[in-house]
Formats: sequence, structure tokens, C-alpha cells
Amino acid sequence: MFQALAPAIHPDQMVVDRVHRLRRPQHMPPTTERDVIARIHFFHVKEQIMRESRTAGMPDPYGHIKIFADLSAETLQFRKSLTQITATLQEKNIAYRWGYPAKLLIHREGKMYVILNTEMGLLKLKDWGIQVAEE
Repeated sequence: MFQALAPAIHPDQMVVDRVHRLRRPQHMPPTTERDVIARIHFFHVKEQIMRESRTAGMPDPYGHIKIFADLSAETLQFRKSLTQITATLQEKNIAYRWGYPAKLLIHREGKMYVILNTEMGLLKLKDWGIQVAEE
């Protein structure tokens, strides 16, 4: 299905780490469709698949399938807890990205810094002499 959606991606790059189907709630009939969760190994492949599914849509015979980028509640909560830090980084034009599992990766002066919690992030900004943006 992914190869049909994004044929430009070389088959060697189409690596899926794991796939599983969610259980059907007991009160639902057996014919109820269930979600399937897949972990795509390469980020650029996942992004290409997501982009193609949004722009071109799903090819036949997969038209009934919908693809969503989903983040766990814990990951969303973690990202929300770092809002003050990411706002400051954006304000100072300091590059950052989200890592997996939940961590903030900051690129500054040719080095990468890994932030695992709010306290770590605030301390790193203080070390750099950067005033934190107000909430």
C-alpha cells in the first residue's frame, strides 16, 4: 500500500519497524473496522507518505483507508510542557526539532543538545544567557 502511495520511494527505504491492529471493543460488532498502527523507520519516508496521502489521496484499491499522524497523549503533554522553551527558541531563531521518544533536540553553534524535561531546557537557556519568553 505504501509503495503504491509513494512510488518514488525506493523499496529499500520502505522499512516498517512494527505494525499492529488495535483490539475491537467488546461491545462493537465483529465487522467493525479497527485501527492499524504502523511505525515507519525513516522519518523522510513517513513524511512523504503523509504528504502523498493528503495531496494525491489513496490509490485504488486503498481509497477507503485513511492515514493519520498520531501522537500519544504523553508526547502531546511533553511538548506542551516545553511551550515556553520552544517559544523562546523561535524568538531567538535557534533551530530545534522533536526527537523520539519524547525529547527536544536543539541545534546551536554546530552542536546538538538533547532536552528531556522542562528543568533541563530552562537550565540550558540560562547557561546560554537567554531570557525565557513569558507564557
